[in-house]
Amino acid sequence: MVTGGASTAPAVAALQARGAVKRRRSWLAVLLAAIDPMRLAGAALFVAIWQAITYVLPPVILPTPLGVLRRAGADFWSAPALSFYGVAHADLYENLMYTAENVVVAVLIGTAIGVATGLVSARFSLFRAVLDPVVMTAGTVPILIAAPFLLIWFGATRASAVSLVTFYVIVILYIFAQRAATNLDPIFEQYARTFGATKGAMVRDILVPATVPEILGGFRIALAGAWGLEAISELLGSQSGIGKVLEVLAGATDAQGIMACLLLLGVTAIVADALAALVIARVTAWSASAR
Repeated sequence: MVTGGASTAPAVAALQARGAVKRRRSWLAVLLAAIDPMRLAGAALFVAIWQAITYVLPPVILPTPLGVLRRAGADFWSAPALSFYGVAHADLYENLMYTAENVVVAVLIGTAIGVATGLVSARFSLFRAVLDPVVMTAGTVPILIAAPFLLIWFGATRASAVSLVTFYVIVILYIFAQRAATNLDPIFEQYARTFGATKGAMVRDILVPATVPEILGGFRIALAGAWGLEAISELLGSQSGIGKVLEVLAGATDAQGIMACLLLLGVTAIVADALAALVIARVTAWSASAR
């Protein structure tokens, strides 16, 4: 038996090594698939047009792409001038992290509440009759209208900005989760009942797997919008965040600094979306609709 175990050990190790290589290749394939050549071409065209316009307009109105890139790098770790404007963190890094933390917290809380209420409303007509008018009204009214109320309730604190983004995410995910559950063909649940499946089993084995791809699509939409909304909410009185930096730089008519902040925020949002797409593609690899 010892001889047999010793002889099979190299084979087991080889199989494990092959499995690791396959997993790395699959991750690489998903990452390459997420890179759209047309998007890269569009970004290059945008930069080229931007550079061309700078030959007509003065730098105080439209700085060059290279100048903006250098400014972002120079202010990323240290921007002492910001401390004179009342910004809590005198660099772009900590302000960007402040904004990113708020977005992550708001998106996670909003997703949990929105998905749960959306799925429940799709299965219980009374619950849906109560919530639908509220959510649909909130979805048609500009979300920033709620900002003054949040400032009154929470003050110019972090909670105000997080609450505003959370409210937006809840509305988006509620609609997507409800629609995903409503679009599910009832024949699947009918078949499950004929085999004696409980309600818990139907939720676990039918409702959740069938709705996950569409819900995750809504999650990406909510995540994309959350960055801009968070920055806007920070304009309302926050002492930190990219939105606050944009406010003080706008008051100083610093076009280059403003565009440097927008560049960092845009790159962060793109990276976050790419990571979300990568995870979603792996989680829903079994679903053709998620590809």
